[in-house]
Parts: sequence; C-alpha cells; structure tokens
Amino acid sequence: MPAALPDAWPAAASYCYLEHAGPAGLAWEWLRRDPAYQAVAGTSAIAHGDVTLLDPVPDDCTGRWGCLAMPDAGLGWTEAPVLWSAAVDASVLQVVALPVMDRQTEPFDLVRTAVGATVVRGEKREHVLLGSGAGAIRLDVAGGSLLDGPVSLMHDLAGVVDLEPALVALRRFLEFRRTGQLPAIPPAGQRLRRQVLALRVHDALVAGASIRDVGVMLFGLGRVREEWAGEALKSQCRRLIAMARDMAAGGYRELLG
Repeated sequence: MPAALPDAWPAAASYCYLEHAGPAGLAWEWLRRDPAYQAVAGTSAIAHGDVTLLDPVPDDCTGRWGCLAMPDAGLGWTEAPVLWSAAVDASVLQVVALPVMDRQTEPFDLVRTAVGATVVRGEKREHVLLGSGAGAIRLDVAGGSLLDGPVSLMHDLAGVVDLEPALVALRRFLEFRRTGQLPAIPPAGQRLRRQVLALRVHDALVAGASIRDVGVMLFGLGRVREEWAGEALKSQCRRLIAMARDMAAGGYRELLG
C-alpha cells in the first residue's frame, strides 16, 4: 500500500484554537468526540433573563462522563456550556447564598451579571457556570439560590481536598467581582500542549491512520523515510497513541483535578 500523503491527516494549524482552551475546554474536546456521548447528547434549555437554565442529566451520565449537563457534541469549547461536576473538577467553588442584610456588603446579582450564566438546578444545590469558554468560573450553591435576586455569598473552603485549584478559582472570582469581567487565563503550558497533540493523534487514528501515518503527520515524510527503521520516532508515536487512547477512554477527567 502506498504511503499516505503528508497532508492526509489533521494539520497542526487546525488545532491552534485550543491554545487558550484550558483544562476544562480540552476535557470537553475529548468528551464530545466520544461516540457514546454523541449518541445521547442534547440538553433542553430555558432562558431566565440573561441566565440559561439547563435540565440536569441522569446520575449515571454524570458518573460516566463527569458532566452535569450534556451540550450538543457539535459545539466547540468556546460555545458549549459545560458544567463539570465538583467530583471531577477541583476548581468548583462551594458557596452559600444568603439574604442581603448588611448594606456594607456588595450583593451579587447573577441575573444581572454582564458575562451571562448557565444554571443546572440539582436536587440539593444549584450548579452555576459564569461565562463560557476557558475563562468561565464554576460555583456550586449549597444553600439558598442565585436566581432569586441579589444575595450575599459565603464561600466554603472547609471541605476542599485540593486547596490550590479552589484558591486560584476564588482569586479569579474576586477579580470578576471587582472588575465585572472574567479574568483571562494564560496560554496552554507544555502539559496542555501535549494534550492538544494527543487530540490530533486521536483524530487521525479515528480517520484510519497507522502508526507510520502518525509519524508522517508529526515529523514529516522526509524524516520518517530517513529514521523509521530506528525506534526513536516509533516510540514517540506509540506514547502519544497510548495517551490518546487513554484520554478517549475517560482519562480526560484527570485534566480537571
């Protein structure tokens, strides 16, 4: 069989949009490629002012995929309102909404927030996504409601196992309260760039690529012709293929930890 053409598989340029996706955005890019998810995805939405209310998904779906709602798989990470469960997303902030009693305390009004919000109303708490895309902030409201107008927020870090992600999220939330804008996140670091590379490998494998095709895609046809007899390039390809398969099988949830 003749060798595949160098441009037969996904080009690196077509993945540049993931440079600012962040862990949650990349996790969504993996999830929406899951055929089992694609077969059942789709969540009904109701507008409540500038807030979108989504129906919660069955517990078995949350347990399987880690998400509290199931946006259409055709949406990219900048468009999909993905609310990851606190069981998999260590950056979810736990809050309690209290009546505004002190005039010195600036109230928080979800309905009037300028960034838009998405809410999934669970049996015991509200799950809130402020904004969309990589800069979004997740809140779980353990008491009260953010939908009833201005409230005072009490943050609860007492039961947080991994404090650092929560503190980063809290600093971003406080910056949002101060400026009215969601703080930008930095470009992807080396770990996330490798995730993008693994995602590209996954897409090539789904399209029928062989390990040699992956090598051509990553290193170029000329280098593969010269070095494929050795093990170095093959080993790099095998590691990325193994990583791609692990992530596609649910390993993407570790990105959120």
